[in-house]
Amino acid sequence: MTDRRRFLQTLAGVPPLLAINPVLAAPDPTRVALVIGNAAYRQAPLENPVNDASAMRDLLSTAGFTTDSRLNASRTDLLAAVERFAEAALRSDTRQAIFYYAGHGVQLDWRNYLLPVDAVVQSPTDVRSQCVDLGILLGKLSRLKDKTFVIILDACRDDPFRGAYRPEQKGLSQFDAPVGSLLAYATSPGNVASDGAGKNGLYTENLVRELSNRGAKIEDALKRVRLNVRLRSEGSQIPWETTSLESDVFLFPDGQKKLTEAELERLIEEEMAIWSRLKNSKQANDWIAYLQQYPNGRFAEIAQGRLNRLLAEQRKPPATQATAAATPVTTAVAAAIPTPTASTAGPPTTPSTPVSGPGVKPSSTPSLAPSPAAPSAPALILKPGGDMNLLVQASANPNSAGRFELGRRFTVGDMAEVVQSDILTGVIGKTFSARITRVDEESDRVEMNDGQIVTDLMGNLLRASSGYEFDSPQQLFPGELQIGKKWKAAFKTRAPNGATSNTELDVKVAAFEQITVPAGTFSAFRIEASGWALSFGTQLETKLWVVPGFNFTIRREHMARNRGRYLTTDRTELVSATQQRFGQDCAMMQTGQKTRSLVVRQTCSA
Repeated sequence: MTDRRRFLQTLAGVPPLLAINPVLAAPDPTRVALVIGNAAYRQAPLENPVNDASAMRDLLSTAGFTTDSRLNASRTDLLAAVERFAEAALRSDTRQAIFYYAGHGVQLDWRNYLLPVDAVVQSPTDVRSQCVDLGILLGKLSRLKDKTFVIILDACRDDPFRGAYRPEQKGLSQFDAPVGSLLAYATSPGNVASDGAGKNGLYTENLVRELSNRGAKIEDALKRVRLNVRLRSEGSQIPWETTSLESDVFLFPDGQKKLTEAELERLIEEEMAIWSRLKNSKQANDWIAYLQQYPNGRFAEIAQGRLNRLLAEQRKPPATQATAAATPVTTAVAAAIPTPTASTAGPPTTPSTPVSGPGVKPSSTPSLAPSPAAPSAPALILKPGGDMNLLVQASANPNSAGRFELGRRFTVGDMAEVVQSDILTGVIGKTFSARITRVDEESDRVEMNDGQIVTDLMGNLLRASSGYEFDSPQQLFPGELQIGKKWKAAFKTRAPNGATSNTELDVKVAAFEQITVPAGTFSAFRIEASGWALSFGTQLETKLWVVPGFNFTIRREHMARNRGRYLTTDRTELVSATQQRFGQDCAMMQTGQKTRSLVVRQTCSA
């Protein structure tokens, strides 16, 4: 069983960012890397992959990796380099392996191919015979045990064959990360990435800068890269990652600073204080500053949701923006984020990339759109044994369960009926209903049963029907559902008797699976959360089954233990539901379409 102190040690904030030592570290044979940069293509030459690969090679060598680098590799050279790299990664003494590729890449039949510079492609057959299937490398590395491997692909340039052959789908196909791995892509599945107007491509320029910070966890650095690239490209390029890493990974492990329990407690309190000052802000810059400071913060999923809504509102034509005046919130909120010292072990608050992007102006104060009126007929009606008009299925992609926006769109009148039971005994308890009675998009607040239950717009609890209240949303639901996604949650719990406790949870999307409840059988993402109510000394475990676009949880299981004694063993399951609007863009999601990794079929409202 995880004890409280050990759990606290996992809650450390980002360690301090230090400048890279310009002196190359001695190569460490237990950490290996292969860097490929292909630019001199016959059909569609590129400007920056050689520069990008050289920058990554220098960075990894500085970090102490034993690094092999190949520039403008032919198919023979590329296959040989991949084979040598796989053999080195599979050695018993190897601990970490990193593969980086910059150049052209395409997808075909759900498989991703890297293009050698000597490839001449005019048909799908040429792709298979002249290019290198990334699955070969993934298949070899998936055999690694108790090791970590990272694959980074800056490989989604547009029109790689100058019109001689156009793949059916742009960019690369989604692939869920094998155990112990992280896969990072320059842009989201099916999209293309910029080659860059300067010395480096937009993605690798930001990647090298963020990974150069000593002590930065790779996952945190990649989240900063995603934010920077999104803003710099004005939303046209959004990097993405899929991970199954089971521990924190550092490019510069010597930069990691171990913190005392007191320092960890102080970091948690500082972040919660920042949230208290920030939570009502209507300025995009405030949320950008928070995400730069805490890319994996205890409110990062909520912050990303707030930022998404603000940027979407700013991109609307003036005539469609909400006319209601918003309460001015100055950028002093962002400025109030403290500049960390060595004792706080956090990164600088100033973003490493100047904040820019669609409508991001310090003086602007956009207003969030009011809640829309309910349509004349519900989009969804679920009844036990009835004809369900919601079905989520896996697509033909054998490599991924998909990546979906949470997509909840609450409307007054939405209703769910659930039945409660005991996890350990199976004894059925009461059945109760929750009806949405108020939606305040301006305040990020949803009320059910006239305020007996309160959530944010993502469905994260602020008040439970049991009388428990939370000073910040619980952040158990992420903005995007994708297997392997991980985040933290922190909130202060107030019990009905007035007792309070700081609660800390580690949360992840653990699986995509079928689940049967009284309302029917669903394919759903399973979210798992575990941690502690620290002041009470209570260990917590929660599981949630969620369907993209559906406002209500299909099943929820919650267990609380104190000194080995169970305090709570509750399960709730969906019996029926009515939903006025469905959150997914159903008109674009037709059966057989390969642009999505999940297919949603349902009756949609306009």
